[in-house]
Amino acid sequence: MAGNTHRANCANAQRPGCECSGCGGSLHGWRGWTTLAAGPRQVRDELRRELEHGVKTDRRSGSLSFNAHNRRTYLNLARLDIADHLWTTGPRPVLDVRMPPDVDTADLASVSSDFDRVNVFAKAIMEDTWDEISIEIDNLVQNEPNAREVKKSLANHAWCGLLVALIQLIEKTNKAIDLLSDAARQFVKNALSQHFKSGISRLVADAVISIVVDKVWSALKRLLEAHFPLLGADTLRVLRILTVYTCPSVEQHPDVYKHAVEPLMGDTHEIIGEEVKTQVSALFAAWWGRA
Repeated sequence: MAGNTHRANCANAQRPGCECSGCGGSLHGWRGWTTLAAGPRQVRDELRRELEHGVKTDRRSGSLSFNAHNRRTYLNLARLDIADHLWTTGPRPVLDVRMPPDVDTADLASVSSDFDRVNVFAKAIMEDTWDEISIEIDNLVQNEPNAREVKKSLANHAWCGLLVALIQLIEKTNKAIDLLSDAARQFVKNALSQHFKSGISRLVADAVISIVVDKVWSALKRLLEAHFPLLGADTLRVLRILTVYTCPSVEQHPDVYKHAVEPLMGDTHEIIGEEVKTQVSALFAAWWGRA
């Protein structure tokens, strides 16, 4: 099969609802946002001014318009606030904003910043697993156009759905070994089954879900063996950050809003600014409450 390619507009989350077969959603959004978090503050400030300038208001009243454009704009402003938080917690700012700095995985027990934790999680369970997942999908489907459609289905909220399932498990788990149990694995599989297109057979979907979860579980076990913390408030916070960065369209994925966006807006670290929180809450309350 043809080699996988990855588009910059997917990594940078430039198109809502992105379904990229090149990465199956495993690199969507988080690569671009963590790169932005690693760069100079003035770059983020410039983007913030651009987003704020683009906010739509009602021509008559001058009040905020409750529309899709503003929902996405204020969610991106929240993501920018998160990027500022990551920059603050990171070990050092860097001038090259093309790629986030690699994290030394030799001693994961010493990883202490949210910036590094986010990158460790994303690289271990998403980026590093994708090549093997992609190859196994190719071998399973054995038809390039169909394999491409399966990978696009994974990009349709499968990864953020997986992350939300991990968040839910960690919220009620006291021991890391329980997180890796067969019951936990099945819980994640059930969550992923909700994010496949109806055009893909149940047999193929179930096989792909098993491939993804098996690779992710192996990655989680390696993190545990490297003494990387899989439980606790810090882990939940960085998983929520990764989820918000990864989701291609939060307005189409209520669980991401419930289990990632809302908790981050209420986080004691005051990650997201008050004005942004107020507008995100109002815009999404109106969206969820529509008739």
